[in-house]
Amino acid sequence: MCFDISWLPKHKMLCIDMKSFYASCECVDHGLNPLEDYVVVVSDKNRSGSVVLAASPKMKQDYGIRTGSRLYEVPCRRHIHIFNARMKRYLEISVQITQLFSTFVPFEAILTYSVDESWLTLDGTEKLHGSPVEAAQKIRSAIWNQFGLPSCIGIGPNRFISKVVLDVYAKKTRHRRMHI
Repeated sequence: MCFDISWLPKHKMLCIDMKSFYASCECVDHGLNPLEDYVVVVSDKNRSGSVVLAASPKMKQDYGIRTGSRLYEVPCRRHIHIFNARMKRYLEISVQITQLFSTFVPFEAILTYSVDESWLTLDGTEKLHGSPVEAAQKIRSAIWNQFGLPSCIGIGPNRFISKVVLDVYAKKTRHRRMHI
């Protein structure tokens, strides 16, 4: 059985996720590299059972520490930085990133899904920013250059597909430092 889906709207959608957002924010604020340093953000670093709210990519890769791990699972090493969560700070940065998005698309074309994830509709921006891939590269570079924060972007014809692309492909791709 085949279904004709040609009638479905086709848009140029980006699903943007800030990589290890809380940990990356702490890195930037403390002069660390979000892609190279070992950082864990917890609810209360004075409680061994405290929940890990975010871990830098290197913590995930080298030690298997992820969101939901417990502080007592984090190895005691000098090079591992542990920070208490600062939600107000993360929200401030999230708002600033949304303001950056509004330099690429109209405010109405931005849908904030969470503190670290948004959808942008690129329809009609081709003459300004190029193809969706070119626009995504520009946005990703702008985030890195302005905030020092790594991001992942999924591209698709609608929110669902762009989110699937983000989760299945973009988040799994190794992220290198952006050079612009």
